[in-house]
Amino acid sequence: MKKDIHPKVFDDAVVTCACGNSFVTMSTLPQIKVEICSNCHPFYTGTAKFIDTEGRIEKFAKKVKQAHDTPVKKPKGKMGNKTSQEHKSLKDLFKEASDTKNN
Repeated sequence: MKKDIHPKVFDDAVVTCACGNSFVTMSTLPQIKVEICSNCHPFYTGTAKFIDTEGRIEKFAKKVKQAHDTPVKKPKGKMGNKTSQEHKSLKDLFKEASDTKNN
């Protein structure tokens, strides 16, 4: 290994949480301050509250029902209601363009 390119490793780095919990770990920093840890995190402590105020399942079912009830609208562009069989070839378009220039 090359010398002086690796960071210094602290074997006794102290991690301190905002709740007051602290523990020792290995890090490149001597002290680490965190806002939340496994002692105070709601998921790990079992105090997690899942609030479904909008009723996600009901909201999704409503969207699906609405999608099935609305008729499918075909987009109208420059081509109007023409089908793909009525499209002109590139050769025909160039011929028309040259005819309009000549007239």
